[in-house]
Amino acid sequence: MRKLLVLLCVFIAGFAASAKAGPMPKPMQVAVGVAPVEYFARKIGGQLIQTVVLVPAGADAHTYEPKPSQMRELSRAGLYLSAGLEFETAWEPRLKAANPGLLVVRTDQGLARMPMPGGHDDHHDDRHKAARDHEAEMDPHVWVSAANVRHMAARIAEAFAKADPTHAKVYTANLAAFQKEIDAVDAELRSAFAGIPADKRGFLVFHPAWGYLARDYGLTQAAIEFEGKEPSPRRLGALIAQAKTTGVKVIFVQPQMSRRTAESIAQALGARVLVVDPLAADWAANLRAVAGVFRSALR
Repeated sequence: MRKLLVLLCVFIAGFAASAKAGPMPKPMQVAVGVAPVEYFARKIGGQLIQTVVLVPAGADAHTYEPKPSQMRELSRAGLYLSAGLEFETAWEPRLKAANPGLLVVRTDQGLARMPMPGGHDDHHDDRHKAARDHEAEMDPHVWVSAANVRHMAARIAEAFAKADPTHAKVYTANLAAFQKEIDAVDAELRSAFAGIPADKRGFLVFHPAWGYLARDYGLTQAAIEFEGKEPSPRRLGALIAQAKTTGVKVIFVQPQMSRRTAESIAQALGARVLVVDPLAADWAANLRAVAGVFRSALR
């Protein structure tokens, strides 16, 4: 009986404390374009935010268009965290029209963009083609670099603190914890790629999504596809010749895109096709896994 009374008192005290603290704050509605940016947002926002991701798993972010149901979800969001992808900049006016109060935050603002590699020679003779938008020629896959993610995380924390100043200290603390996680991933990748000879640091991909990772760790990315277009026969022959010279044994593809051309090149080289995903939802685990796959292939 005495134990029952003690438990009852503890329950009542806990209930009273809960009632005094008041209800949990309503989560801030945050929209993002791709899953890695959601990962960053959740690391910093925790339970204080609720997210919606526009590009679903398996979809190609380069050809994506928001669905009517997603536009309705966006109408309830207060923040949109953009990575500067082409569809995000193209659709920004429509997103704001659907939700005039939507604040679009460019998480990549201030980052030095890299040009997309190769492929330009296939288009130089097309005099009737309109001038390309400068940003469309730059590599949008900024989140595959730990250095870039440090910057993006700081931008996200700043945006959350401005939108929800009551919890600014929480966002700051979460940012500090996430920065330690980023540092740990960076250190592991540096260790993974250390000791690879200079003549074995090149890799071949179907779509050039890994340029920033290659830059950070002293690798060289060569791409089969450029701006959504498969290579011309002339360029295809040159790629195969170059791959034979450098001893390429693996071609990396991402699951959102066709493997047909990569497999035909792999057959000509006696190489394997391996899948690596730049859009995986668990950013840290994915970069560790990708580093392991790359390191094994480059040996």
